[in-house]
Amino acid sequence: MYRVVVDTNLIISGATTSGTIPSEVIESWRRDEYILVTSPRIIEEVKEVLNRPKIKKQFSFTSKEIDKLIESLITKAFVTPGILEVEVIKDDPDDNKFIACAIEGSATHIISGDKKHVLSLGDYQGIKIVSARNFLEAYLKKDVL
Repeated sequence: MYRVVVDTNLIISGATTSGTIPSEVIESWRRDEYILVTSPRIIEEVKEVLNRPKIKKQFSFTSKEIDKLIESLITKAFVTPGILEVEVIKDDPDDNKFIACAIEGSATHIISGDKKHVLSLGDYQGIKIVSARNFLEAYLKKDVL
């Protein structure tokens, strides 16, 4: 089974929308079609972004709904210790947390929408770095619009 790190923006997009490519990535995880690999830093970033007043208002999120998503990440995903630090992405060092998480969690894939910093790597130490669409079509064999 694939072990996959999903970047923060895709987790949030997938959790706040339906009928979209990011939402299908999240729903595929909920159906146990792959193992979501995450880290304390990624979970904290998801929580921080979802608690921004603008985001809460835009998506009509309650604190209880945010807590439920965070709880599912903690209990259903494979959470790495978050100890490893890497310096692979120089232009946006904050994105290194996805690479570190993937290495620490023995991930097979990183799914990202960040073309400039993350997707441009293509592959890192055998970890395939792909878009959400590519992952769904090529690896989970799903037809997406």
